Amino acid sequence: MYPILKEGEELHFISDKEPGRSGFEVDLKMKREIYQNGRKQGLLAHDKYTGKAYFVKVLFCGDLDEVYVEKESKVQMYSPFIIRIYGGMLDREKDRFITLIEYRKEPDLSDLIRFGALNGYSSEEKLAIKHKIVLKILYGIHHYMSMYENDPIVHRDIKPENIMASKDGEIVKIIDFDWVHLHKSNVTILTRREQKGTLGYAEPKSWNSYAAKKQMDIYSAGLVFYFIYMEKHHFSGQDDISRYLLADDFAYTLKDTGGMDLELRAILQKMIAREEDRYEKIEDVIYDFVRYLRRTGQYPIIPELMMEEPSDRVRLYYRVGPITYSPVLKNYRFLSVEYGRKQLRSKNGEFSSHILSFFRAGEEIKAVILDPRCKKTLSQSEELEIVREGDCFEYADTKIEILKIKEMEEWKIE
Repeated sequence: MYPILKEGEELHFISDKEPGRSGFEVDLKMKREIYQNGRKQGLLAHDKYTGKAYFVKVLFCGDLDEVYVEKESKVQMYSPFIIRIYGGMLDREKDRFITLIEYRKEPDLSDLIRFGALNGYSSEEKLAIKHKIVLKILYGIHHYMSMYENDPIVHRDIKPENIMASKDGEIVKIIDFDWVHLHKSNVTILTRREQKGTLGYAEPKSWNSYAAKKQMDIYSAGLVFYFIYMEKHHFSGQDDISRYLLADDFAYTLKDTGGMDLELRAILQKMIAREEDRYEKIEDVIYDFVRYLRRTGQYPIIPELMMEEPSDRVRLYYRVGPITYSPVLKNYRFLSVEYGRKQLRSKNGEFSSHILSFFRAGEEIKAVILDPRCKKTLSQSEELEIVREGDCFEYADTKIEILKIKEMEEWKIE
């Protein structure tokens, strides 16, 4: 019997330190089990002192030498489109490896489509949400692939179940890096052969192999995008899977795309084509997809990507949310900042969200300027302290535009 974690059990988590990284430490209390499957267990846990939720992933190791396959804990990246992983801890006393991960309530793409979460939208709204989700997945893949030019990180199991998304497309997270190939990692080569990826989504020539190429994830992503747009698996049923595994033309040809825009179809076809005809770089997929969206007037407004557009302004997007503590003001609901994807957190160490803060006072949004050098240069309201969409500020030669203010439901733990 494996030493499973139980509801109410407490755990002091200290992540194993990596070179150049400080360890992460937190006191956890298990709230409920999410799954238990053989040697694996997943639980929802809370920080005992702050109540913050975490996802605890446990791998039971009969032989501690097996733990080297638990590479996910080393995937610690900072992207709005990749799940946050805080690290891993080897518990030698109980022969288990624990990975601590950001907890999200959103469903995976499979459940999102299967349970008809998009059915309440018009066809135009639904398509716009799908475009938004696809674009965010592309930038998530680009984030980990572009970290190293030589021997890049490869997920190796991109599929609908490994992408979480809210029904409005605002939240998109790539998850589950169990099969990841890490940069300069020799643990991709295992001492025994094991399947890599998922049938019907993995590159068939790389199935059950040690391969780790960028084009593997591009192939899988193309089939995920087909699933998003067509709301069904491209390869389904035993006959389809058997033919797909032969890695002949059937595995590399898009089918059943009735109603799909021809330009979009061409992009997906090139994503799943034979390796010699497939996109070599995810940047090329993004370029073609963005060009298609712009040509058709369907390019979505995505706050994280605002700095893609050439501009002399920093464009900010605010969500009204709760606050638990502020060193300056108390008893206000502050606005959290979402910067453009390429927005630097500071300019020569000067500009940051702490210079220009916002809070809700009744029905009004007001600004708190914490540095006299930050000035309001354009206002949509008569009162300078009240903030409206379109207002502009200036600080340290940086122009700041308030792009959007949006209500956010207060976050609650299930």
